Amino acid sequence: MRILDLAYILALGAGLGLGSAHWAVAGRPAIGRVEVGAWTAWPRSGSREVDPYMRAYLARGVHLPFGSGEGLELIAERDDAGQALDGRCRYRLSGATPPTRGWTIGITDGDGLPFRLPLERTGFTDSEIVRPEDGGLAIIAAATPEAGNWLPLPASGRFQFRLRLYDTPISSQTGETRVANLPRVTRLDCR
Repeated sequence: MRILDLAYILALGAGLGLGSAHWAVAGRPAIGRVEVGAWTAWPRSGSREVDPYMRAYLARGVHLPFGSGEGLELIAERDDAGQALDGRCRYRLSGATPPTRGWTIGITDGDGLPFRLPLERTGFTDSEIVRPEDGGLAIIAAATPEAGNWLPLPASGRFQFRLRLYDTPISSQTGETRVANLPRVTRLDCR
């Protein structure tokens, strides 16, 4: 009986240990995360002060972060009202972009991989969009074509907006960034 108890304890310990280790590095860690409105960033992921959980996440080869001072990637998985992004809805990205040498905005699946959409467009750069008179950002993201700056979405399912800022002063001062300095993500309607 003692051998069965010992085997059970060892199997349970090994299962819990391996399961918790996988859970700790399967997604981006909560440690070092900075949230500004709908946007989330990990500004130290490419610096020397990277925490061990982010280091383990990056060691899996999932993403290559910007180096300290090179730029910053911001990810939105929810709109400004806190609702998860869904391909069946239309969204407006509007407002300001932080000071930067250049930026890109695109859509990815939940793992950060690009979608294979029929139009083959999954993002914009700062030089490709048409700006309104106030110089702000005005992009409509929807599964069906829209006039103006249209970013195609998948027909359904979850997705992420990824805003990459290149050579920006906020890469080292993300805590100083305000909601007014980043694009707003507004849900317009859903099918």
